[in-house]
Amino acid sequence: MRKNKKIIVTAVAVLILISAASYFIIRTRTKKQSYELYAVKPITIQKYVTTSGTANPINTINVGAQVSGIFSKLYVWYNSIVKKGQLLAEIDPAPFIQKVDQDKANLASAKANVLKQKALLAYDKLTYIRDEKLWKENLIAHQTEQNAYSVYLQDIAQLKYLTDAVNAVRAQLAQDETNLSYTKIYSPVNGIIINVGVVVGQTVASSFQTPNLFVIGEDITKMEVDTTTNEADLGGIKKGDKASFTVYAYPDKTIWGSVHNIRINPTTVSGVVSYNVTIFFDNKKELVLPGMTALVKIYVSEKKNVLGVPNSALRFIPTGENKQILDNLSKKLKTGEGVVWILKKGLPEPVIVKLGISSDEYTEVISKDIKAGTEVITGIKSAYPGAAASGRRLFF
Repeated sequence: MRKNKKIIVTAVAVLILISAASYFIIRTRTKKQSYELYAVKPITIQKYVTTSGTANPINTINVGAQVSGIFSKLYVWYNSIVKKGQLLAEIDPAPFIQKVDQDKANLASAKANVLKQKALLAYDKLTYIRDEKLWKENLIAHQTEQNAYSVYLQDIAQLKYLTDAVNAVRAQLAQDETNLSYTKIYSPVNGIIINVGVVVGQTVASSFQTPNLFVIGEDITKMEVDTTTNEADLGGIKKGDKASFTVYAYPDKTIWGSVHNIRINPTTVSGVVSYNVTIFFDNKKELVLPGMTALVKIYVSEKKNVLGVPNSALRFIPTGENKQILDNLSKKLKTGEGVVWILKKGLPEPVIVKLGISSDEYTEVISKDIKAGTEVITGIKSAYPGAAASGRRLFF
Protein backbone atom coordinates (compact mmCIF):
# COMPACT_ATOMS: atom_id res chain seq x y z
CA MET A 1 0.00 0.00 0.00
CA ARG A 2 2.80 2.36 0.90
CA LYS A 3 4.55 1.38 -2.33
CA ASN A 4 1.50 2.34 -4.42
CA LYS A 5 1.20 5.63 -2.60
CA LYS A 6 4.81 6.39 -3.31
CA ILE A 7 4.29 5.68 -7.02
CA ILE A 8 1.29 8.02 -7.11
CA VAL A 9 3.20 10.83 -5.41
CA THR A 10 6.07 10.39 -7.82
CA ALA A 11 3.72 10.53 -10.85
CA VAL A 12 2.05 13.67 -9.56
CA ALA A 13 5.43 15.31 -9.05
CA VAL A 14 6.47 14.41 -12.60
CA LEU A 15 3.25 15.88 -13.99
CA ILE A 16 3.80 19.07 -12.00
CA LEU A 17 7.34 19.31 -13.37
CA ILE A 18 6.09 18.72 -16.94
CA SER A 19 3.36 21.37 -16.54
CA ALA A 20 5.84 23.85 -15.10
CA ALA A 21 8.28 23.16 -17.90
CA SER A 22 5.52 23.56 -20.51
CA TYR A 23 4.39 26.84 -18.98
CA PHE A 24 7.98 28.04 -18.87
CA ILE A 25 8.51 27.06 -22.53
CA ILE A 26 5.27 28.76 -23.64
CA ARG A 27 6.13 31.94 -21.74
CA THR A 28 9.63 31.82 -23.13
CA ARG A 29 8.30 31.41 -26.69
CA THR A 30 5.81 34.23 -26.13
CA LYS A 31 8.60 36.50 -25.04
CA LYS A 32 10.58 35.53 -28.09
CA GLN A 33 7.71 36.33 -30.49
CA SER A 34 8.45 39.26 -32.75
CA TYR A 35 5.47 41.34 -33.81
CA GLU A 36 4.93 43.24 -37.00
CA LEU A 37 4.10 46.78 -35.97
CA TYR A 38 2.61 49.77 -37.72
CA ALA A 39 3.11 53.31 -36.40
CA VAL A 40 -0.20 55.12 -36.64
CA LYS A 41 0.02 58.38 -38.59
CA PRO A 42 -2.30 60.85 -40.34
CA ILE A 43 -3.17 59.57 -43.81
CA THR A 44 -5.71 60.14 -46.57
CA ILE A 45 -8.28 57.36 -46.92
CA GLN A 46 -10.41 57.06 -50.02
CA LYS A 47 -13.50 54.89 -50.06
CA TYR A 48 -14.29 53.49 -53.48
CA VAL A 49 -16.62 51.16 -55.33
CA THR A 50 -15.06 48.54 -57.57
CA THR A 51 -16.66 47.51 -60.83
CA SER A 52 -15.71 46.72 -64.41
CA GLY A 53 -16.73 47.85 -67.86
CA THR A 54 -15.78 48.34 -71.48
CA ALA A 55 -13.97 51.31 -72.98
CA ASN A 56 -15.62 52.91 -76.02
CA PRO A 57 -15.49 56.20 -77.93
CA ILE A 58 -18.01 58.69 -76.60
CA ASN A 59 -19.71 58.78 -80.01
CA THR A 60 -19.70 55.69 -82.21
CA ILE A 61 -21.22 56.00 -85.67
CA ASN A 62 -22.51 53.03 -87.67
CA VAL A 63 -22.25 53.73 -91.39
CA GLY A 64 -24.59 51.70 -93.60
CA ALA A 65 -25.68 51.42 -97.23
CA GLN A 66 -28.96 52.95 -98.41
CA VAL A 67 -29.04 50.97 -101.67
CA SER A 68 -28.37 47.35 -102.55
CA GLY A 69 -25.57 46.26 -104.81
CA ILE A 70 -22.08 44.84 -105.20
CA PHE A 71 -19.17 46.66 -103.55
CA SER A 72 -16.66 47.55 -106.22
CA LYS A 73 -14.19 49.79 -104.35
CA LEU A 74 -13.00 50.13 -100.76
CA TYR A 75 -10.86 53.11 -99.81
CA VAL A 76 -10.34 52.62 -96.03
CA TRP A 77 -9.51 49.79 -93.63
CA TYR A 78 -9.19 49.21 -89.89
CA ASN A 79 -7.59 52.15 -87.99
CA SER A 80 -7.87 54.49 -90.98
CA ILE A 81 -8.18 58.14 -89.94
CA VAL A 82 -11.08 59.70 -91.84
CA LYS A 83 -12.47 63.20 -92.28
CA LYS A 84 -16.09 64.24 -92.58
CA GLY A 85 -17.18 63.85 -96.22
CA GLN A 86 -14.33 61.49 -97.13
CA LEU A 87 -15.17 58.73 -99.63
CA LEU A 88 -15.08 55.35 -97.87
CA ALA A 89 -16.37 52.90 -100.46
CA GLU A 90 -18.35 52.54 -103.68
CA ILE A 91 -21.13 50.22 -104.79
CA ASP A 92 -21.06 49.26 -108.48
CA PRO A 93 -22.95 52.20 -110.05
CA ALA A 94 -23.66 50.59 -113.47
CA PRO A 95 -27.27 49.47 -112.75
CA PHE A 96 -28.06 52.86 -111.23
CA ILE A 97 -26.55 54.75 -114.17
CA GLN A 98 -28.67 52.70 -116.54
CA LYS A 99 -31.77 53.52 -114.54
CA VAL A 100 -30.95 57.23 -114.60
CA ASP A 101 -30.33 57.13 -118.36
CA GLN A 102 -33.68 55.36 -118.86
CA ASP A 103 -35.40 58.01 -116.73
CA LYS A 104 -33.81 60.78 -118.80
CA ALA A 105 -35.06 59.15 -122.00
CA ASN A 106 -38.53 58.74 -120.51
CA LEU A 107 -38.47 62.39 -119.43
CA ALA A 108 -37.51 63.53 -122.93
CA SER A 109 -40.33 61.44 -124.41
CA ALA A 110 -42.82 62.81 -121.90
CA LYS A 111 -41.78 66.36 -122.68
CA ALA A 112 -42.19 65.69 -126.42
CA ASN A 113 -45.71 64.39 -125.79
CA VAL A 114 -46.49 67.60 -123.92
CA LEU A 115 -45.24 69.72 -126.83
CA LYS A 116 -47.28 67.66 -129.28
CA GLN A 117 -50.37 68.02 -127.11
CA LYS A 118 -49.86 71.76 -126.82
CA ALA A 119 -49.76 72.03 -130.63
CA LEU A 120 -52.90 69.92 -130.94
CA LEU A 121 -54.60 72.01 -128.27
CA ALA A 122 -53.73 75.20 -130.13
CA TYR A 123 -55.17 73.84 -133.40
CA ASP A 124 -58.35 72.52 -131.80
CA LYS A 125 -58.81 75.80 -129.96
CA LEU A 126 -58.73 77.70 -133.26
CA THR A 127 -61.17 75.20 -134.75
CA TYR A 128 -63.56 75.71 -131.87
CA ILE A 129 -63.33 79.51 -132.16
CA ARG A 130 -64.03 79.31 -135.89
CA ASP A 131 -66.97 76.91 -135.51
CA GLU A 132 -68.43 79.02 -132.75
CA LYS A 133 -68.38 82.07 -135.03
CA LEU A 134 -69.92 80.13 -137.93
CA TRP A 135 -72.65 78.72 -135.66
CA LYS A 136 -73.56 82.21 -134.45
CA GLU A 137 -73.89 83.22 -138.11
CA ASN A 138 -76.10 80.14 -138.71
CA LEU A 139 -73.60 78.76 -141.23
CA ILE A 140 -73.08 75.41 -139.45
CA ALA A 141 -75.11 73.19 -137.19
CA HIS A 142 -74.97 73.65 -133.44
CA GLN A 143 -73.80 70.05 -133.01
CA THR A 144 -70.71 70.76 -135.10
CA GLU A 145 -69.81 73.68 -132.82
CA GLN A 146 -70.40 71.52 -129.72
CA ASN A 147 -68.14 68.76 -131.08
CA ALA A 148 -65.36 71.27 -131.65
CA TYR A 149 -65.78 72.56 -128.07
CA SER A 150 -65.66 68.98 -126.67
CA VAL A 151 -62.45 68.22 -128.54
CA TYR A 152 -60.94 71.44 -127.19
CA LEU A 153 -61.79 70.47 -123.58
CA GLN A 154 -60.38 66.97 -124.10
CA ASP A 155 -57.13 68.50 -125.36
CA ILE A 156 -56.86 70.60 -122.17
CA ALA A 157 -57.37 67.52 -119.99
CA GLN A 158 -54.87 65.49 -122.01
CA LEU A 159 -52.29 68.26 -121.72
CA LYS A 160 -52.67 68.27 -117.93
CA TYR A 161 -52.30 64.48 -117.88
CA LEU A 162 -49.15 64.59 -119.99
CA THR A 163 -47.73 67.45 -117.88
CA ASP A 164 -48.30 65.39 -114.71
CA ALA A 165 -46.60 62.44 -116.42
CA VAL A 166 -43.56 64.66 -117.05
CA ASN A 167 -43.50 65.59 -113.36
CA ALA A 168 -43.74 61.93 -112.38
CA VAL A 169 -40.85 60.96 -114.63
CA ARG A 170 -38.87 63.93 -113.33
CA ALA A 171 -39.49 62.77 -109.74
CA GLN A 172 -38.42 59.23 -110.65
CA LEU A 173 -35.27 60.65 -112.22
CA ALA A 174 -34.48 62.64 -109.06
CA GLN A 175 -34.98 59.52 -106.93
CA ASP A 176 -32.77 57.40 -109.15
CA GLU A 177 -30.11 60.11 -109.23
CA THR A 178 -30.22 60.14 -105.45
CA ASN A 179 -29.83 56.35 -105.36
CA LEU A 180 -26.90 56.71 -107.77
CA SER A 181 -25.30 59.16 -105.34
CA TYR A 182 -25.82 56.60 -102.55
CA THR A 183 -23.46 54.24 -104.35
CA LYS A 184 -20.67 56.45 -103.00
CA ILE A 185 -20.44 56.05 -99.21
CA TYR A 186 -18.95 58.99 -97.33
CA SER A 187 -17.86 59.46 -93.72
CA PRO A 188 -20.41 61.51 -91.74
CA VAL A 189 -17.85 62.58 -89.11
CA ASN A 190 -14.17 62.97 -88.37
CA GLY A 191 -12.82 59.89 -86.64
CA ILE A 192 -11.13 56.53 -86.94
CA ILE A 193 -12.39 53.31 -88.53
CA ILE A 194 -12.99 50.80 -85.73
CA ASN A 195 -14.64 48.07 -87.76
CA VAL A 196 -15.08 47.20 -91.44
CA GLY A 197 -17.99 44.91 -92.30
CA VAL A 198 -17.61 44.61 -96.06
CA VAL A 199 -15.09 43.54 -98.69
CA VAL A 200 -14.82 44.20 -102.43
CA GLY A 201 -17.15 41.91 -104.38
CA GLN A 202 -19.61 41.47 -101.52
CA THR A 203 -23.29 42.06 -102.20
CA VAL A 204 -25.31 44.00 -99.66
CA ALA A 205 -29.10 44.12 -99.51
CA SER A 206 -30.62 47.16 -97.85
CA SER A 207 -34.23 46.25 -98.58
CA PHE A 208 -35.08 44.87 -95.13
CA GLN A 209 -32.36 46.16 -92.80
CA THR A 210 -29.59 48.68 -93.29
CA PRO A 211 -26.29 46.77 -93.16
CA ASN A 212 -23.50 48.15 -90.96
CA LEU A 213 -20.53 48.59 -93.26
CA PHE A 214 -18.23 50.69 -91.06
CA VAL A 215 -18.03 51.60 -87.38
CA ILE A 216 -16.38 54.98 -86.85
CA GLY A 217 -15.19 56.24 -83.49
CA GLU A 218 -15.71 59.97 -83.69
CA ASP A 219 -12.81 60.83 -81.37
CA ILE A 220 -10.83 58.20 -79.47
CA THR A 221 -8.80 60.85 -77.64
CA LYS A 222 -11.91 61.31 -75.48
CA MET A 223 -13.55 58.06 -74.47
CA GLU A 224 -15.84 56.55 -71.87
CA VAL A 225 -16.07 53.39 -69.83
CA ASP A 226 -19.52 51.81 -69.63
CA THR A 227 -19.68 50.01 -66.29
CA THR A 228 -22.26 47.73 -64.73
CA THR A 229 -22.68 48.78 -61.09
CA ASN A 230 -24.64 46.84 -58.48
CA GLU A 231 -27.59 48.71 -56.96
CA ALA A 232 -26.09 48.23 -53.47
CA ASP A 233 -23.06 50.32 -54.49
CA LEU A 234 -24.99 52.95 -56.43
CA GLY A 235 -26.14 55.06 -53.48
CA GLY A 236 -22.79 56.73 -52.86
CA ILE A 237 -21.98 57.43 -56.51
CA LYS A 238 -22.73 60.83 -58.00
CA LYS A 239 -21.89 62.71 -61.17
CA GLY A 240 -18.39 64.20 -61.05
CA ASP A 241 -16.89 61.60 -58.68
CA LYS A 242 -13.28 60.76 -59.44
CA ALA A 243 -12.62 57.34 -60.91
CA SER A 244 -9.56 55.36 -61.90
CA PHE A 245 -9.10 52.17 -63.84
CA THR A 246 -6.56 49.83 -65.36
CA VAL A 247 -6.74 47.69 -68.47
CA TYR A 248 -5.17 44.29 -69.01
CA ALA A 249 -2.86 45.70 -71.68
CA TYR A 250 -1.31 48.13 -69.16
CA PRO A 251 -1.89 46.64 -65.69
CA ASP A 252 0.65 48.95 -64.03
CA LYS A 253 -0.77 52.15 -65.49
CA THR A 254 -3.62 53.93 -63.69
CA ILE A 255 -5.91 56.01 -65.88
CA TRP A 256 -8.06 58.72 -64.29
CA GLY A 257 -11.48 59.99 -65.22
CA SER A 258 -14.78 61.07 -63.68
CA VAL A 259 -18.36 59.86 -63.47
CA HIS A 260 -20.32 61.45 -66.30
CA ASN A 261 -23.72 59.83 -66.08
CA ILE A 262 -25.75 57.33 -64.08
CA ARG A 263 -28.34 55.85 -66.42
CA ILE A 264 -31.66 55.11 -64.76
CA ASN A 265 -32.49 52.15 -67.01
CA PRO A 266 -31.95 49.02 -64.84
CA THR A 267 -30.61 45.64 -65.92
CA THR A 268 -31.68 42.54 -64.00
CA VAL A 269 -29.69 39.31 -64.23
CA SER A 270 -30.52 36.35 -61.94
CA GLY A 271 -32.40 38.70 -59.63
CA VAL A 272 -29.47 41.14 -59.29
CA VAL A 273 -30.30 44.70 -60.33
CA SER A 274 -27.53 46.85 -61.78
CA TYR A 275 -27.19 50.20 -63.49
CA ASN A 276 -24.90 51.62 -66.14
CA VAL A 277 -22.44 54.23 -64.86
CA THR A 278 -20.41 55.97 -67.55
CA ILE A 279 -16.94 57.35 -66.86
CA PHE A 280 -15.34 59.91 -69.18
CA PHE A 281 -11.55 60.01 -69.53
CA ASP A 282 -8.88 61.60 -71.71
CA ASN A 283 -7.10 59.22 -74.04
CA LYS A 284 -4.71 61.66 -75.69
CA LYS A 285 -1.98 59.05 -76.05
CA GLU A 286 -4.54 56.61 -77.47
CA LEU A 287 -3.32 53.80 -75.23
CA VAL A 288 -6.84 52.59 -74.48
CA LEU A 289 -8.47 51.01 -77.50
CA PRO A 290 -12.22 50.53 -78.05
CA GLY A 291 -13.49 47.34 -76.48
CA MET A 292 -10.78 47.00 -73.80
CA THR A 293 -11.94 45.73 -70.41
CA ALA A 294 -11.50 48.31 -67.64
CA LEU A 295 -11.17 47.42 -63.94
CA VAL A 296 -12.68 50.49 -62.29
CA LYS A 297 -12.56 52.19 -58.91
CA ILE A 298 -15.12 54.95 -58.30
CA TYR A 299 -14.12 57.12 -55.33
CA VAL A 300 -17.27 57.96 -53.41
CA SER A 301 -15.72 59.65 -50.34
CA GLU A 302 -12.39 60.82 -48.98
CA LYS A 303 -10.94 61.93 -45.66
CA LYS A 304 -7.58 63.62 -45.24
CA ASN A 305 -5.30 63.70 -42.20
CA VAL A 306 -7.12 60.98 -40.29
CA LEU A 307 -5.50 58.34 -38.09
CA GLY A 308 -5.70 55.11 -39.99
CA VAL A 309 -4.44 51.57 -39.49
CA PRO A 310 -3.98 48.73 -41.98
CA ASN A 311 -6.98 46.43 -42.08
CA SER A 312 -4.65 43.60 -41.01
CA ALA A 313 -4.42 45.31 -37.59
CA LEU A 314 -8.18 44.91 -37.17
CA ARG A 315 -7.99 41.23 -38.13
CA PHE A 316 -5.08 40.43 -35.81
CA ILE A 317 -5.66 38.06 -32.87
CA PRO A 318 -2.69 37.04 -30.68
CA THR A 319 -1.69 33.39 -30.94
CA GLY A 320 -3.09 31.33 -28.08
CA GLU A 321 -5.08 34.22 -26.61
CA ASN A 322 -7.56 33.21 -23.91
CA LYS A 323 -10.98 32.45 -25.43
CA GLN A 324 -12.79 34.09 -22.55
CA ILE A 325 -10.93 37.34 -23.14
CA LEU A 326 -11.89 37.28 -26.82
CA ASP A 327 -15.52 36.52 -25.98
CA ASN A 328 -15.62 39.41 -23.51
CA LEU A 329 -14.20 41.73 -26.18
CA SER A 330 -16.84 40.66 -28.66
CA LYS A 331 -19.58 41.34 -26.10
CA LYS A 332 -18.24 44.83 -25.40
CA LEU A 333 -18.06 45.84 -29.04
CA LYS A 334 -20.77 48.16 -30.35
CA THR A 335 -21.82 48.79 -33.91
CA GLY A 336 -19.05 50.57 -35.79
CA GLU A 337 -16.28 49.51 -33.38
CA GLY A 338 -13.28 47.25 -33.73
CA VAL A 339 -10.21 46.04 -31.84
CA VAL A 340 -6.53 46.75 -32.34
CA TRP A 341 -3.70 45.37 -30.24
CA ILE A 342 -0.78 47.32 -28.85
CA LEU A 343 2.26 46.15 -26.90
CA LYS A 344 2.47 46.79 -23.17
CA LYS A 345 5.46 45.34 -21.36
CA GLY A 346 6.08 43.17 -24.39
CA LEU A 347 2.61 41.59 -24.36
CA PRO A 348 -0.40 42.32 -26.64
CA GLU A 349 -3.18 44.35 -25.10
CA PRO A 350 -6.52 45.03 -26.82
CA VAL A 351 -7.87 48.53 -27.45
CA ILE A 352 -11.44 49.08 -28.58
CA VAL A 353 -11.61 51.78 -31.25
CA LYS A 354 -14.39 53.52 -33.15
CA LEU A 355 -14.17 52.92 -36.89
CA GLY A 356 -14.51 55.61 -39.54
CA ILE A 357 -14.03 55.64 -43.29
CA SER A 358 -12.57 52.47 -44.72
CA SER A 359 -10.90 51.34 -47.95
CA ASP A 360 -9.51 47.99 -49.02
CA GLU A 361 -6.17 48.82 -47.35
CA TYR A 362 -6.81 51.16 -44.42
CA THR A 363 -9.50 52.06 -41.90
CA GLU A 364 -9.86 55.23 -39.84
CA VAL A 365 -9.69 54.60 -36.07
CA ILE A 366 -10.81 56.95 -33.29
CA SER A 367 -9.73 56.37 -29.69
CA LYS A 368 -8.16 58.38 -26.89
CA ASP A 369 -5.63 55.55 -26.53
CA ILE A 370 -4.55 55.68 -30.18
CA LYS A 371 -2.50 58.71 -31.20
CA ALA A 372 -0.06 59.55 -33.95
CA GLY A 373 3.01 57.38 -33.35
CA THR A 374 1.16 54.63 -31.47
CA GLU A 375 2.33 51.25 -32.73
CA VAL A 376 -0.37 48.68 -33.41
CA ILE A 377 0.24 45.02 -34.14
CA THR A 378 -0.49 43.88 -37.68
CA GLY A 379 0.96 40.35 -37.47
CA ILE A 380 3.46 37.99 -35.83
CA LYS A 381 7.01 37.15 -36.75
CA SER A 382 8.05 33.97 -35.02
CA ALA A 383 11.00 31.61 -35.11
CA TYR A 384 8.66 28.73 -34.38
CA PRO A 385 6.71 26.93 -37.12
CA GLY A 386 2.94 27.14 -37.06
CA ALA A 387 2.65 30.62 -35.62
CA ALA A 388 -0.43 32.45 -36.96
CA ALA A 389 -0.67 36.11 -37.76
CA SER A 390 -4.27 36.57 -38.85
CA GLY A 391 -7.73 36.11 -37.44
CA ARG A 392 -11.30 37.32 -37.74
CA ARG A 393 -12.05 41.00 -37.64
CA LEU A 394 -13.40 41.89 -34.20
CA PHE A 395 -16.09 44.43 -34.94
CA PHE A 396 -19.72 44.59 -35.96
